[in-house]
Amino acid sequence: MSASSSKAVLLALVANGGIAIAKLAVYLLTRSSAMLTEAIHSAADCANQVLLFIGMSQGRKAADARHPLGKGQAAFLASFLVALLLFSVGGLYSLIEGIHKIRHPETPHMLGWAVGLLIFAILLEGYSMGGALKAADAERGRTPLLRFMKQSSSTELVVVLAEDFAALLGLVVALAAVLLVMTTGNPVWDGVGSVIIGLILIGVALFVGVEVTSLLLNEAPPLALRAALREAVAQDPAVAEVLNLIAVVIGSDRLMVALKIRFHEQASGQGLVEAINALEGRLKARFPQIQHLFVEPDDH
Repeated sequence: MSASSSKAVLLALVANGGIAIAKLAVYLLTRSSAMLTEAIHSAADCANQVLLFIGMSQGRKAADARHPLGKGQAAFLASFLVALLLFSVGGLYSLIEGIHKIRHPETPHMLGWAVGLLIFAILLEGYSMGGALKAADAERGRTPLLRFMKQSSSTELVVVLAEDFAALLGLVVALAAVLLVMTTGNPVWDGVGSVIIGLILIGVALFVGVEVTSLLLNEAPPLALRAALREAVAQDPAVAEVLNLIAVVIGSDRLMVALKIRFHEQASGQGLVEAINALEGRLKARFPQIQHLFVEPDDH
């Protein structure tokens, strides 16, 4: 877990906690369906950040006899649970609540409070999004943001980015719905806003779920990294040919790499051992994300 990822999750937790309390208070004043779904969304986001912290904490634990490759995938599992929460508690509830309000509209009142809170929440959520983007910039370099989110194994950061995007878009939709109710006097817009928010949350949840599921199923790192690994091995002076290379993501920025290599003829068995050890040292120095490295010498 990088310090930037941890800071991004903490910032999101603080922001969503404050927003959830404020949204609930304004819902009790206005009885706006869009405000209720937004309050539930923010509360679910708080639970999500707690889950991410637990997963990140578990993922830092060292390997032991029961978990010889460590518990790095705990962060992936936590992120998958976050996707489930977004889909069910956030998305489906908002969708059902919105449909109910469209079929049985109720006119909310004191909507000025809702407008004020939503503008404040957009500013606060934007600040949280800015922190997450800054953390992502430190890791992605020049990689486009969407490609980074699809390829990154830092799922906690990907989840925060996705949640903040959904939250910002949802807040804008909720604000538009409230303003439409105020200007037209038609309470159906309140339900329409909830439906749109629900669809946004479901879409984001599906995106996160698909990406995290791939990691849970032992996804390989990006092709460019695999090519760089193969090239580094092939350039080693003791290596004649790289017969096979298997790399698997086993945690946030953690890899397990297995190699089958044909080495140049060595003077003795001890010479082969020394060549393997030297290769392992060079690879781990160049690719610090390698947590486990297995080298098998072979001739075919």
